[in-house]
Amino acid sequence: MAQAKRPRLSSNGSGASSLPALCGFELTEKKVIALPANLGPVSAVSAWPTGEAGNCSAGSTADKHAVIAVGTNQGCIALVYSDESTVVLENSGSSAVLQLLAKDSSAPASANLDTKPVPDIVAGDADGQVLVYVLGRVFSRNTLPAPISTLSADLNPNMPSSFSVGDMSGTIASCHAQDTLWRAQLDMGLQALPVVPGGADQRAATGLLDPAVNSACSVWLPDNHGLLTSYVLAASARGFIQLLSRGIPVHTIPLSTPCTSVCPGVFVASDVARELPGSSYTQAIIGDGSGQLLVLDNFELVPYAQVEYPVARIFSLPLRAFVDHDGPDVVVCATHSDTIYVLHQRKIVATYSAAFWLSAVDIVADFPGIGPAIVLVESETLIGKSSSSSLHIISLRPLLDG
Repeated sequence: MAQAKRPRLSSNGSGASSLPALCGFELTEKKVIALPANLGPVSAVSAWPTGEAGNCSAGSTADKHAVIAVGTNQGCIALVYSDESTVVLENSGSSAVLQLLAKDSSAPASANLDTKPVPDIVAGDADGQVLVYVLGRVFSRNTLPAPISTLSADLNPNMPSSFSVGDMSGTIASCHAQDTLWRAQLDMGLQALPVVPGGADQRAATGLLDPAVNSACSVWLPDNHGLLTSYVLAASARGFIQLLSRGIPVHTIPLSTPCTSVCPGVFVASDVARELPGSSYTQAIIGDGSGQLLVLDNFELVPYAQVEYPVARIFSLPLRAFVDHDGPDVVVCATHSDTIYVLHQRKIVATYSAAFWLSAVDIVADFPGIGPAIVLVESETLIGKSSSSSLHIISLRPLLDG
C-alpha cells in the first residue's frame, strides 16, 4: 500500500525559523454516527484511508469516502461509510472480533462494481482465526494457537499485501492473503535477557505475566552494513520488545514496564535520519502501562514523553498533513481512560476528554469535509436491553505560531 513519505530529519534546524511552527491542536467533535443495534457491542475498529494523511489525489474515490470497519462481540464485521451508510460483510460464523486491519483493496479496480470503495479487511477473533476479506467476502482464513491480540500492516514496499499478526500465546507471524510467510514464538531466548531490577522480566520468570503479543509493527532499521532492512517489532506482555527478520529474532530489549502499543514513523532527529535521507519509518514509538512513551532509534530507546494514564494505542500522522513543510510526525495517544493526547516533538500539545470510556480508537487520514480525524468508539450495554454503539469523529485542526 502506498504510504505517505515521512521526512528525514536533521538536527541543525536550518531555515526552520522562517516556517510557521505547530504550537497545538484544537480537537472538536464533528460528527456522531449511530450504528445499527443488531451489530452488537463494537470491540474493534480500523479506518481507511490509513496513515497516508494528505496522500489522496484530488477527485479520487478516497476523497469522497472514508471507510470505518467495525467488529463486534457477536462476530459481525461491517463497513461504515462517511455518509453514514453501513454494509455488513459476509458472515463468517466467527467468534468475537478482537482485531481489525483495513488495507487498500487487492482486487482489480474493474472487480468492484460499487461506486463506494471496499478496502480489504483482515480480522482476528477470539478463536485465533485470521480472516481476509476481499470485496466484502471471505477470501482466506488462517489459525493461530490463541486469541488474536494484534494486527498491523507490513510497510515493506516489496510486500504490500502482507501483514503481521500476534496472539495471546506469544506467537507472531507474517502473512498475506494466501499464505503464512513465517511464524515465530516471542518467548524464545527470554531467559538470556539481562534482568531489569523490579522489571517485567522478573515478574514473567515467576509466571505472573502472560506471553501475549501486545502490539507489533513494521519498521526500517540499518543493518551491520548500513543498509535499511525491514524488521517486525513485536512487544511481549512479559516485558520486552523483540526485532525479527524473516521470523528470526535479531535483537531483544528488556523493559521495566510491558509495552502496550508500538507505531512506526519519524519522531526525533537522529544520526540514521541524517545518514539515510529519503527513507521512511526508521523509528518506532513505544507506549507502556505506566504512560511512558519511548522512541526506538537505531536499536536504542530514547525518552519521548510521559502521559497521565496507561497507553492503549499509539498512532502517527506526517506533519505535512497539517502544514506545508516537513518535520517530526504528530503522535496521537489513546489511553485506558476517556483521554486522548496529541504530541509533537516530545511535548503534549493537545488533550481531548470524551464523555465516555474509549472502547476502541483509530485515526482516519482524510475524513470528507473534516480532514485528518480521530475515530472514537462508544459502546454501551444495559442489563435487559439491547446494546448500542456509535462512532465519534474528532477533527484535528492545527494551531500555528507565526
